[in-house]
Amino acid sequence: MFQLKPTNWLKQFKQYFFTYSNGFYHLPYSSKSPEALVESFANYPFVKHNKERQSIYANTPFCEGGFNYQKLEEGCWIIYSKMRYKTNVAFDLVYDNPEEKKIEDKGYYMLSLNHVSNLVTIDKKICEKQFCFSNYSWTLFKPKERNCDLNFKGANNKYITLYFNKEWLERNLAQNILFTEGRLTDFIASDEPYIAWPLTGNEEVLKNFSHFDDVMNLNAQVASIDFLQLKFSTINLIFDFFRLCKEENIIGRHFAIEYENKFSINKVENYLTNNLFDKFPGIDMLAEKFKISESKLKAEFKQFFGKPIYKYFQEKQMNLAKELIFENKLLIKEISYKFGYENTSKFSAAFKKCHGILPSDLQKQEFEIAD
Repeated sequence: MFQLKPTNWLKQFKQYFFTYSNGFYHLPYSSKSPEALVESFANYPFVKHNKERQSIYANTPFCEGGFNYQKLEEGCWIIYSKMRYKTNVAFDLVYDNPEEKKIEDKGYYMLSLNHVSNLVTIDKKICEKQFCFSNYSWTLFKPKERNCDLNFKGANNKYITLYFNKEWLERNLAQNILFTEGRLTDFIASDEPYIAWPLTGNEEVLKNFSHFDDVMNLNAQVASIDFLQLKFSTINLIFDFFRLCKEENIIGRHFAIEYENKFSINKVENYLTNNLFDKFPGIDMLAEKFKISESKLKAEFKQFFGKPIYKYFQEKQMNLAKELIFENKLLIKEISYKFGYENTSKFSAAFKKCHGILPSDLQKQEFEIAD
């Protein structure tokens, strides 16, 4: 059986088998339907498929983790995935015929709430602890649009994804007033392939990650899931996205980033978060290093991560500085020096702008708590 399983997988996806480009191992999975997606993952080598619990678990040279899935209604599925990555991995959607996207199957929309947690490499001389920085976002892809899920080595990522076809959308969503007020009707009718919208990390909707742990029984604490509760929670999740579209005018403000540029933008972000102890390298150097024009880099980075590049870099520096203060192993002067500030006062001003408190006051609070 073990020998048969890799053979079947290779036969199905031999033209894509572990390709490598843009610094990522590319692994294919079927986008024809949620059933085909589950089957394509279940047929990977080193994967266990528990049909009774409707779960997939993998421990491969690329990643460890898996997902739980449920068919909610005809034409509507939900999949909650959690994965830790051992190397850079890009999951590519593939079709029955990769040269021809217009196949008979109409495909599924994919609405996803995403939590990407990237591991930041810290010099052990500075701190023994490892740090992860999180980015949160919503994505909505139309059927048959090219999509590639990028994951960096050391990341622990979570995705709550709802799959629904056109018939289910028209039957359940299209007539809803929030759908219309959020201008999602305009998006469906447009040529735009997808929406990718960053979140701040403070939104109430992010509590859904722990909530869906329970309602999808990811920890196997009960014999079976409460199916009605799962449907109710899924509808609430959809409405959260509709409300955000209305409040933020997402359809009017969003623009899609080209497929190849997604790799560049994500690699820029990863480079910055792994070089936080250096001075900001400058837009021109980043554009040249990652083969993207300066204008596209500035515009698309802000679209994808919600902030201008330098502001994003500085906030990540200050978040790391806060963690180093919590560790109580470095003086404020030492921390400011590590981040390349000329003097402590400039560092303290940048820290207060980000966190609303001086680093010295935060350090005092930590000492008082420790005592």
